[in-house]
Amino acid sequence: MQETIRATSVTGDAIAACAAVLRAGQPVIVPTDTVYGIAAAALDEAAVGRLYDAKGKERTAPLQLLFGRSTEAMARFAVINEPAQRLIDALGPGGWTIIVEAAPGWESAALAGGATVGVRMPDAPAIHALVEALGQPLAASSANRHGGPSPRTCAEALEQVGERCGFALDGGPTAAGLDSTIIDCTGATLRILREGAIDRHEVARILGMSGIPVIRSIRP
Repeated sequence: MQETIRATSVTGDAIAACAAVLRAGQPVIVPTDTVYGIAAAALDEAAVGRLYDAKGKERTAPLQLLFGRSTEAMARFAVINEPAQRLIDALGPGGWTIIVEAAPGWESAALAGGATVGVRMPDAPAIHALVEALGQPLAASSANRHGGPSPRTCAEALEQVGERCGFALDGGPTAAGLDSTIIDCTGATLRILREGAIDRHEVARILGMSGIPVIRSIRP
């Protein structure tokens, strides 16, 4: 196991260095608008495997894909149906993860063998810059050991997964402190799998629903 890395403030040089570590196949710690994440190049199978190992997470559980501001790039990897598009247009970059069918023609260990994908566009300039520098989306999850608390600071993330990562971008404490709200748009009945940074009433309003089923909530 390697020595725990040190945090690096977000600058242009740090983004370039972090992208180089991702291209070399190592997971990294990144700041988002909700909690700190652990990320790997989505199309690098070995790197995605290292992310799972760093978290101690079963490879049967799919990861999110993080994108910048380009919905065109998202469409290469996911089938953005009408409800998903409505949510993306209304919410913009923010604390949501939307599950849709994966686009045909690509594979990733991040899908965990499934046919759906959770897409996410954080309101986090560091993520946008990193995705642009890397040239592909990031496979990601919260930067905690599986079952541990989701980290709001880079120091908390380093404490849990720093020994398994090759770089850590420190953007200061996250604003939300809650994981993203996961909205399942794949079935006939839209539902929230995890209510987090965005509450159920906002999601239902955007979708024109009087209410939406919620499987689990982590809101206080």
